[in-house]
Amino acid sequence: MKRFQVLIVTRRYWPHCDDASSRLTALVSGLRRQGCYPTVLTPRYQATWPAEFQHREIPVLRPLAAPRGEWSMARYVRNLGKWLREQLPRFDLVYCDMMREEAAAVVETARQVGVPSVVRCGTLMGTQDIVWQASLRARRNTFVRSFAADAVIAPRASCQQALLVAGAKAATIVRIADGIGDPIRRTPESCKAARLTLGNMNHDLMVPVDGKVILCMNRLSPEGGVLTLASALWPLLEDQPDLRLWMIGDGPWRQKLFNDLKHNGVGRAAFLPGNFDHVEELMQAADMFVLPSAASGAESFWPAAIAAALPTAVVDCADTRAFAMAAFSELHSFPADSTDKMREAVQNVLDDLPMAAAGAQRMRSQLSTAASFSDTIRRHVQLFERLAGNTSAKNVSGATG
Repeated sequence: MKRFQVLIVTRRYWPHCDDASSRLTALVSGLRRQGCYPTVLTPRYQATWPAEFQHREIPVLRPLAAPRGEWSMARYVRNLGKWLREQLPRFDLVYCDMMREEAAAVVETARQVGVPSVVRCGTLMGTQDIVWQASLRARRNTFVRSFAADAVIAPRASCQQALLVAGAKAATIVRIADGIGDPIRRTPESCKAARLTLGNMNHDLMVPVDGKVILCMNRLSPEGGVLTLASALWPLLEDQPDLRLWMIGDGPWRQKLFNDLKHNGVGRAAFLPGNFDHVEELMQAADMFVLPSAASGAESFWPAAIAAALPTAVVDCADTRAFAMAAFSELHSFPADSTDKMREAVQNVLDDLPMAAAGAQRMRSQLSTAASFSDTIRRHVQLFERLAGNTSAKNVSGATG
């Protein structure tokens, strides 16, 4: 079989383990298992970082310095285009996981050298591409230039609708949802072992013997909904001494969030330990998962919580309903920006964890079949093979039905 070479272009990859990069890491590993040979192209954020290395058997290339602002962005895009013109002909397809400056360079260069291109309407640093492009005319122009790709992947129904409104052709848009990975088995023994490991690694993650842990993995930014979550939960943390809140991630509001928690007197119960490369132990150690905003945490971390059958409280919005489908009824939900309803939903889960766990089990059973990550990988491979076999075809909607 011919080695099917795919170039993956992204702004952030390992060791940047936020929600979007975690999803991309899993996608790249899945493509490799399906017989593709992906190579990741990403910028270098420190001069001391190596220009290339292997991550989980995947070649990662970092020939260019990362952009630091608007001025350096132009130089970065120019150098990216030059690198692509020299190296892209040896690949069968190029895939960009965002519709920003990289995507415009990828699409234009791919067309010049005759290589099919795929872009995904994604998220960077907690901001969705649809939101990013609406703020400035220059960003809007960059976003629209991505429409010339051979295929544009929309992971959600709302994203697909926004692309159509922005002017993308329906024939080039392909819906491929973020799927649910393999089940994560949780037992009282595995929970105890995970808490012991995490507590030894970081004393902030030590949990009382009978304590309960609420896990949130949204970016610490305005889009992540974390300030609303902190405002909603500090009364619970104050009234229940053995309750712990782990807010995993990083972002510009980290210090502000820390100050608010300290001001409310719950700094001893709410912790911000940063990013984690692997989330399985976090899922094992937690008693419940909360998603305060679908703008962050919904691509990789919420699906991981579903795979772990972790009792969950989620924001009620079009994206969460579309992802959970009929299983949404198994969740405790709350409207966005309502601290009272958010606190009530979390308290309802904590009041009857066995019932919430049973609902989470049923939800995992439903979604592991209807929206599995294996199916997500398969649809990507089908799309890539279709385009690589017919570089002139522009109607690719049949690739995923």
